[in-house]
Amino acid sequence: MQFRILQTDFPVDLVEYLKAYLLENKDTQIIIGCDSKNRDSQTIYAVVVVLYKPRKGGHVLYSKKRLPRIKERWNRLWHEVEISVNLANELVELGIPKPTFIDLDLNPDPKFKSNDVVRAAVGLVESMGYVARTKPYSLCASYAADKVC
Repeated sequence: MQFRILQTDFPVDLVEYLKAYLLENKDTQIIIGCDSKNRDSQTIYAVVVVLYKPRKGGHVLYSKKRLPRIKERWNRLWHEVEISVNLANELVELGIPKPTFIDLDLNPDPKFKSNDVVRAAVGLVESMGYVARTKPYSLCASYAADKVC
């Protein structure tokens, strides 16, 4: 995946960028989130890596990919979870610290359609050793990835 800096749209090598950034910014949390939208004949996925400095804000890196339209909501949302977990695993394998959170753009409130995916998604994320956050606490997925999407 080709990642870019949100503020400038400048392309970066994600692993090298993270290593350099984390060396200079020791108190930074890594938060990963993903969102998707169906548009015409495509499903667009946006994954973000937010480098969050408590009380100072976040620095957003993102990547987008387009797939043929995924009509089934459950499958589309589940793929968001897979993208986030796979990215976290790849980064850890390449020497990047484990993300502080994986944000899921899912709502545990039964009134919302994404509720039917929440338990399975949180179970997957936590079984991989990460901390999952859902709405209303999943700011990366709910806001940053949504904006990129």
